[in-house]
Amino acid sequence: MMDVKKFEAPTLAEVLKVVKRELGPEAVILSTKNNRGGWGLMNKASVEVTATVSAEAFQRKTSAESGLTESQRESLLNRPARRVTSAYDVLSGARLNRRLQEANSFVESVSQKVTHRASAQSAQLASAKRAQTSSIMTANQLAALNKREDITQRRYVDIEDDESPAEQISMRSVDRANFRQEGLQRGQTTNHQHIRPSSISILPKVIAQLIESGIQEDLVKEIGDELKAIMLREHITREDLLRLQLARVLMGRIRVGRALGERLRSPSTPRVITFLGPTGVGKTTTIAKIAAELVINQKRPITLATTDTFKIAAVEQLQTYANILNIPLEVCPNADALESLKNSLGPDDVVLVDTAGFGPRDDQKLAELRDTLRSIRTEIHLCVSSTTRDGDLLNAVKRFQIFEPDYLVFTKLDETQMYGNIFNLAARSHLPLSYFTMGQRVPEDMEVATKERVADLILDLAGGGSLWTKQID
Repeated sequence: MMDVKKFEAPTLAEVLKVVKRELGPEAVILSTKNNRGGWGLMNKASVEVTATVSAEAFQRKTSAESGLTESQRESLLNRPARRVTSAYDVLSGARLNRRLQEANSFVESVSQKVTHRASAQSAQLASAKRAQTSSIMTANQLAALNKREDITQRRYVDIEDDESPAEQISMRSVDRANFRQEGLQRGQTTNHQHIRPSSISILPKVIAQLIESGIQEDLVKEIGDELKAIMLREHITREDLLRLQLARVLMGRIRVGRALGERLRSPSTPRVITFLGPTGVGKTTTIAKIAAELVINQKRPITLATTDTFKIAAVEQLQTYANILNIPLEVCPNADALESLKNSLGPDDVVLVDTAGFGPRDDQKLAELRDTLRSIRTEIHLCVSSTTRDGDLLNAVKRFQIFEPDYLVFTKLDETQMYGNIFNLAARSHLPLSYFTMGQRVPEDMEVATKERVADLILDLAGGGSLWTKQID
């Protein structure tokens, strides 16, 4: 069973700290939701997180913390999640128990083989003296093997005492691999070295979700091979635990960025943020959502700007949003106008720049925009639609590569039920995801992209079917 709970706190950092305290560092975030009370000064924002954890991981956390004081528990939780996980593994005794079980299993299997060989050899020898010699040899072999078991156990404890958590994890993986390899060379099929056929049947069922979601064939094969290796290493026989591991594999293959509002607290973050993309992907609406978020919740001084002088309607739409938010709009048709705007900024001011949409044959216009942006330091978000085919998405990234984009924004998530293309492009382009948008409401229909959300979109971990029904109803 997997425990699914909801947590709420004023900020994402605070709610994640609560999740870590309650469910442990191995918890998986299934979904995040920004709750807003209104548009006025009394608006009280909060973040709601739905999280889950495997029963095995939660039991390990409970066992590990049972011998700690409250101050020790708090001190441990302030460490990085990977170190906490390693500490739980040691404190709960789970790591040592697994290694001792593996050692005992190996010793038992080899002992059985030695005994079998001795019996066969004894039956073939006519001489009682030879049989007695064989018996003595067998006893010596078993004594040496028992000595080897004792050495293995002591060595394991020494390693745990002397090495860092990261080195312990690495050593554990190597040792397990060595045990499995030795067993395979000796023709052994103990429970720790062989997954039952009934367990193997869950792998295709889980992998089928990747194919159904639209993840490309070569990526499915790579992920399937990695997941199978995890099954062997962790001895996984339950579908829910395997799906949890699959979510972790998916999350490990993509990158995400922190929310823009958080990054703007650092002086190294550019104060001019530019949004590019193909025609019709929803750049202008996306900019309005981000502007509303920064103005209402972050109290940031925001200026909207546009380089799009090709379509009058685009300027009018952005002007409407600027009027609603009571912020200025500047039209910057060339590099000089954009440079002048940048030079007029105060230390906390932020400019969100809208650009024209570009079709496959607009290479000349792309080059002109590149020259316009080249004179200023800007952070670039490439906006693409989640309804676009994989090939067209990859071509868009290649065409806009001349701008060296920093982030990917996926729009129109409410207009599709297949989200594999999000993973495909993020994994192949290696660009971090920044935002997901869905619907026309400003600023509600937008969220900061997270690895957990991508896994939830593909695997439906929360079991809610259409992920955006609640937001758009």
